[in-house]
Amino acid sequence: MEGPPRPYTEYIHDMIKRNIGKWKEHRFVEPGIMEHISDNDKIYTIRVASTSNARYSTDTIRKFADLADKYFDGYMRFTGAFNPEFFAKTLEDAKKLKKDLESMGFPVGGWENHLWNITSCAGYFHCALAATDAPSIAKSLGDAVIKYFNKDELPAKFTLAVSGCPSACGGAYLADISIVGIHTEIPIVTENIKSCDLMGTAMICPVGAIQLKQAEKTIEIRENLCIGCGLCVGACSGIIFRTPEKTDGHAVIVGGKASSIPPGTQIGRVVIPFIPNDPPRYELTVKSVLRIIETWKKEAKKGERLIAWIERIGWEKFFEKTGIPFFKQSMDDLDLRSLMLLREGGGK
Repeated sequence: MEGPPRPYTEYIHDMIKRNIGKWKEHRFVEPGIMEHISDNDKIYTIRVASTSNARYSTDTIRKFADLADKYFDGYMRFTGAFNPEFFAKTLEDAKKLKKDLESMGFPVGGWENHLWNITSCAGYFHCALAATDAPSIAKSLGDAVIKYFNKDELPAKFTLAVSGCPSACGGAYLADISIVGIHTEIPIVTENIKSCDLMGTAMICPVGAIQLKQAEKTIEIRENLCIGCGLCVGACSGIIFRTPEKTDGHAVIVGGKASSIPPGTQIGRVVIPFIPNDPPRYELTVKSVLRIIETWKKEAKKGERLIAWIERIGWEKFFEKTGIPFFKQSMDDLDLRSLMLLREGGGK
């Protein structure tokens, strides 16, 4: 597109446009329905749970478009966390729209002291770096915690994120609980290395584990330095992980949040350094996440986010109350060398 960006006001409903700067308050009418009040108008937002990997069939998208046409002149949106949001001009229409969405199999909710969203990266199907099948884990977790989206209350807002590798494209590290894929083997160099930019590939390594061998037109990955991040795999088709589906797994990260409320945005910390991949239902992972949620629900004060509860009682008490074993590698390290130390029995 040439020229300057178009103003956002070209893409919003006339009722919203004429009330810019005039909104006075909002309130939650019932799970999944929010009322927005201005000097002259009221608008209702209806929030819907996304699919676990934000993939929708064209048939579903057409049905969404039909509902948007029916209730709000063709306007709807998807949030940054993948949740579809619809609008209605009256509370009666909002409740009818909620029933229409639920009849399609989409739960309505996700505000106040509930699960707000589950985000996921693309996983194996689209990414060479993936160490775990993020959408499948998100689906398994979603099935286990859907009751918290609009029925059972939690102490405060709650978010989940799943990323297939430490690059965290799925929004991990900034969710209350995150799952992050972990490689357990260093990448290997294949014959296809000759088609790669060797200098560029060597320079992409964040820890200097790649040694350039210009005369031999190849590179060497030094095992004592490699952290298994996979960035070189993404940069060069001649570097691969040999058997990721057999050996890799994921870590559980706790305590992240993206917020402007003091103390502001916080990065989650590793509490379970490694769980082997166990498709299709990832039962140990789901069990571990549920244990953390249920302990927080039982122990926290109303309005206390997961990280706020942990900081009040201390990390030592967190591990004690949840029954999660503590390792020196917990909290800070998330790389191949730390996992190797755990394997050797040096992580306690």
